Amino acid sequence: MLRRLFLLAVVSTWPACLVAQARGADSAAILGLIKQRAEAMRTLRADLQAASYAPDAVWINAFGVRRTGRDSIVAFLRGLYADSGFRESRLLREEPPELIFVRPEVAIVHEFHEREGQRLADGTVVSRRTHTSFVVSKESGRWLIRYQYIADERPRSRR
Repeated sequence: MLRRLFLLAVVSTWPACLVAQARGADSAAILGLIKQRAEAMRTLRADLQAASYAPDAVWINAFGVRRTGRDSIVAFLRGLYADSGFRESRLLREEPPELIFVRPEVAIVHEFHEREGQRLADGTVVSRRTHTSFVVSKESGRWLIRYQYIADERPRSRR
């Protein structure tokens, strides 16, 4: 009798264990994808980001630039990383990404980083506190960035 109860307990919890293991592996894969993108940004290597984006991905930055498609995104990033105004800036702080699963094959990731010394096209040098949101999806066993939106945090006005 005790043996049956033990077997029943193991069999009834087995699917939950498999789901937890799959979720853990997917979480690690997604966070690895975001880490790889961040490393490419730190090292100014747009080519390292190409594999992270879906072929029809959408990318929008804080200045309203919108790119659709992996090749267009990577071409824009290549130009950004070559620009001395961006190259001369430095990363001050970045927080660990937050990850939320919408469905087993779709997740949202949020990351925050702060940089200083970025020179804009008009010559203004700015410090930026940037929030980036990603929608990622699992396609043929691989996690890819489908949508990326970058927003600058603005100082709060006093009322």
